[in-house]
Amino acid sequence: MKHLVSCRPLLLCLGLVIVVGFFAACGGQSEPEALVEEETSAVTITVSPDLPSDIPGGAPNADLSQASAFAWQEFIALNWPAVAQTGQNNTRGVADSNALFGQGDGPLVWETYRNKVEIFPGNNGPPPGYVDDASQSYGFDALPQYIYNPDTVGNNGMIQPCSTASSSTPFVNLDEVNEIGLNQMFAGIGPDSPAPGQQFIYLAKANRVEYTYVAANKWWNFDSNVQQVVSNTANYVKTNNASPPAGSTEYVSFPSGTVEVKTAWRLLGAGEDASRYHTATVRHYENNASGTPCYVDVEMAMMALHIIQKTPTAPYFIFATFEQADNLRTSDGTMVEDVDGNIVANQNATPLDPNVTSKNAVSANPANKDSIQVLSPSSADCTPGDRLYYYNTEGEASPQGSVCVNLRKHSIPQDVIDANQAAHSAISSYNQANGVSGSPWGYYKLINVQWLPINKPTPGQDYTGPDAATYYLANIVVETDYNLQVFSGQQQPKVSDGSNNKGLITDFNTDGTPYTNVYYGGNQYNMGGCMGCHGVAQDNGSDFSFIFPFPVDAPEVPEAVGEGTESYKKYLRLVPSER
Repeated sequence: MKHLVSCRPLLLCLGLVIVVGFFAACGGQSEPEALVEEETSAVTITVSPDLPSDIPGGAPNADLSQASAFAWQEFIALNWPAVAQTGQNNTRGVADSNALFGQGDGPLVWETYRNKVEIFPGNNGPPPGYVDDASQSYGFDALPQYIYNPDTVGNNGMIQPCSTASSSTPFVNLDEVNEIGLNQMFAGIGPDSPAPGQQFIYLAKANRVEYTYVAANKWWNFDSNVQQVVSNTANYVKTNNASPPAGSTEYVSFPSGTVEVKTAWRLLGAGEDASRYHTATVRHYENNASGTPCYVDVEMAMMALHIIQKTPTAPYFIFATFEQADNLRTSDGTMVEDVDGNIVANQNATPLDPNVTSKNAVSANPANKDSIQVLSPSSADCTPGDRLYYYNTEGEASPQGSVCVNLRKHSIPQDVIDANQAAHSAISSYNQANGVSGSPWGYYKLINVQWLPINKPTPGQDYTGPDAATYYLANIVVETDYNLQVFSGQQQPKVSDGSNNKGLITDFNTDGTPYTNVYYGGNQYNMGGCMGCHGVAQDNGSDFSFIFPFPVDAPEVPEAVGEGTESYKKYLRLVPSER
């Protein structure tokens, strides 16, 4: 029995068709089997553990429906149960083809990728488990160890538990507590208890391809040699308007097949339905009485998943982002979107409360403070109820204070909604055919995907094309504040009076000329959203990766939730009904 679901039933030849797997009974035993459907006039998605290597026909020739199909194939493959993790060769990042999608207690494929600090340890030494043997992937499969800067955390860089530790080290290591330093994010619904309470916390990981590339070149220590390689790469990119050949050992250019993921997690409240979420034992960090980081292992729920993959036809990486369906809520707890992404509440609300507006930068000249971006209002103090809310980092971008989230700045496009509906139908059919119960994956949705750079036509003005939501790709719990929802260009350099303008953005260089952040095929682009942001890393010589040490070496210390931040102090002052 085949389960075929079209994104556009009336336009089957242009729509998205999904083929799902089934159990084939054989000799009294059952094993999962993925059907392969040859289609010449439709895109096919298979519920399969096989990670796609590229968009069929090539990324430059694809449309949003095809790119969405590719994104869903990635999502399914990366969330497939991994094989047993024993530390043996070829175990991390490997799907268990005998397992069922949506069942099992072990880690998922992406969860067994290496955390960024497992590739670039804080002691500047070789990665934990490293062996100088390409046939063993340089030790990629060693069980996780998280080694931070020993000068800061002591104990040879190994963090100690705050109390009782888990019997084994979790694969989900949440060592980021903010959105790239710009703000801290909270959910109005959830536990009122502090640390981490309702706070979203994050991680970044990379797959075997990225790890072995770094390990083979011994680039884990950002010494003067690696700094020179990065500088040479930046010069190559600007000279050739393209990345160096994939897999280069002279320049930083990751091989095709490189995958990085970023995820967002939080605690669930007593009234939330855990069956709608993927949950796992995670590690996060707090500060003990002496101010030294310690870790806590606890069960949390995954709220978002970013996937970026470098493919043979997309050397700029393909960027896809997914969310759990219940992230956006009204103050009384009503869902703002359904599981596919259709807006069902708050239709007439402003995206943010208070309504944040921008006078866009007309230059990036640090000598002219009047030319930089100005955000209004300067302060905020919303009452979240069950809504999402955030605090911009103290002393940086406006507004200062609590800002509540009503809607996305750019709604999910219809083609993506259609893909979500089709994928959910396919997953449901797969579950029924295989007797899977309690799977959370029907409650996650694709927000959008960037598969080709788009150039902003007029620097200093918001992009308003029909594909604006794609241009400004952003996840509501990973890139939440105003400027992350409308990112283009670059972060504003400091102005001449020494003010810290982190959080402000500009489409210009300091000499007033237009800034471009993506170089591809001999052309330069001022791209927005995730690709544009990671394009700043390409411009600086680290090939769209913020995991690769960029642009300067910094001590690797896990970020501790709560303590020492003005946003968290404000959070604690709120009465429970306002959180």
